[in-house]
Amino acid sequence: MLIKDFQIYNSEFSITNPHCIVILKPWINVGNVGQIAIRRLFKDFVGVKIGKLNKPSKFYDYTRFRPTVYLDSKSGDRKFKIPNTELSLINTSGQDILLLELLEPHSFGEDFNDTIIEVLKYFKITRYIQLGGMYDSVPHTRELLVTGSANNWDPKLTQNISFRRSNYEGPTSIVSQIIERIKKILTIETMSLMVHLPLYLKLDDDFAGASRLLKVISEIYKIDNKFSEYNLGKNQYEQVTPALSDNNELRNMIQRFEKEFDSRNDVINLDYDSEISLLPEVEQFLSDISSNDDLETK
Repeated sequence: MLIKDFQIYNSEFSITNPHCIVILKPWINVGNVGQIAIRRLFKDFVGVKIGKLNKPSKFYDYTRFRPTVYLDSKSGDRKFKIPNTELSLINTSGQDILLLELLEPHSFGEDFNDTIIEVLKYFKITRYIQLGGMYDSVPHTRELLVTGSANNWDPKLTQNISFRRSNYEGPTSIVSQIIERIKKILTIETMSLMVHLPLYLKLDDDFAGASRLLKVISEIYKIDNKFSEYNLGKNQYEQVTPALSDNNELRNMIQRFEKEFDSRNDVINLDYDSEISLLPEVEQFLSDISSNDDLETK
């Protein structure tokens, strides 16, 4: 079945009052935190893939998002994995949840947004939660900061989260219109959650960040938080401190971040589109670290 540009290829399930958990790649998926979190939910709750864009080449430039080729483990045949936006279904404690992995389009952004809105309307979702990550001047030695906003509901969470309206102005993704349109035309519960990651680490897979998001989702849906990402993230960050022993500048910068973090009486909510403003000397220092890493890998 086609819903605009979206193909629903597994419609045998009876889906009732579903919620939708969403990530947007690559715009707000630094450290791969959103993808790690959503795929953990898919695996632990035996998710089923139910849809994807029918012709993704309408929206994506395959010289920027490259297809991958792999060998099938059973037949040995060569197969292709085409970059796409995909929809899956899980159920936890009787609650149907759609997992939507949005891949930011290069072209026809308006058609893309219209298609996603129609899919959400078709399934009659009652709650929309967007997960993501951004870099910030936060230390890895403290619990990672989570900020966000909620609309049409007041989540009673024990997690240390700052909910407030964003006042960000500046560049964004065309896909950001989706949640704004949802607020106006569907009048459902919406939430955005953004975990702030240490800008001096920039791990390909930040399991501590993913674990922080999973903790919040676990509280919302009364899930036992026994995800392996917690220990993986803890081990990742524990390995950082010894590595800093010979780098006085970086160690001093982290100590300053710790003092600023501990002295915050009111958490400032940074929109996921915003950029972090750093002192010039910090920017230069991080640039020097990046340059040295590039030289070592050559």
